[in-house]
Amino acid sequence: MHILNRFRAVRAAGAVLPVLLVASAGCDIAMAEHKAQATSEWRKTYELESGGRVEIGNVNGKIQILPGQGNTVEVVATKIGHAMTREAAQESLAGIEILEDVSPAGVKVQTRIARRNSGGLFGGGTLQVEYMVRVPLNAEIKASTVNGGVEITGLSGKVVAEATNGGIKLRDLTGGVEASTTNGGVDVDLARLSEAGVKLECTNGGIRLRLPADSKASISARQTNGGIETSGLNLDSHEKSRRRLDARLNGGGARIELEGTNGGIQISSR
Repeated sequence: MHILNRFRAVRAAGAVLPVLLVASAGCDIAMAEHKAQATSEWRKTYELESGGRVEIGNVNGKIQILPGQGNTVEVVATKIGHAMTREAAQESLAGIEILEDVSPAGVKVQTRIARRNSGGLFGGGTLQVEYMVRVPLNAEIKASTVNGGVEITGLSGKVVAEATNGGIKLRDLTGGVEASTTNGGVDVDLARLSEAGVKLECTNGGIRLRLPADSKASISARQTNGGIETSGLNLDSHEKSRRRLDARLNGGGARIELEGTNGGIQISSR
């Protein structure tokens, strides 16, 4: 009886081993499919009137925006393709198109990925574009991406940042701010609070806002799952609980609206 049981155990182990080997081989093949990489650079320069609008729309990849020189907008888009061979990766780059809509009042640049390359996670991550953009200091900005993060630094115009799967980081801003992401955090540091105020939303991830301690603001914060924390600020609270905050900062002023679903909210001085 014991010999029979041992035989069955050995036979079961022998049956499992080929399955594991096949699964392992499948993983190796999947990894190999996108081992080779090819890149190409798309670069354009535009002139923008004072206070003009710059809009960057991406599909798969990050967007970084920094201050530039004068009224010039510089856009550098790095196209990246992955495939089994370098030749195939190079050929795949033809599936990326960058569209322009340009006038003295506005520059709009958008990524389009061919449908044949957009199955699954955009072809399993086979195609992406990374943007590095320099804009006039006072330009109005809208940056949006589906898979990837958004980083914007040192601007004085209004900023709107949107992401679906990726974090948003905004640094040293002095204009109005709106930011939202579905999966990823929102991290905002203000050099000055604008009268246009701040509106931040995040479904899965935390919200962190830092602003000068002497700012004058009326704050409304709501969090479904997670807490709300404040530090270093002179707040006169009308209502304060773990998931709800209505308060005036230094007597009240510009409107600050924060709303999160899963994750915490932190508001603090710089």
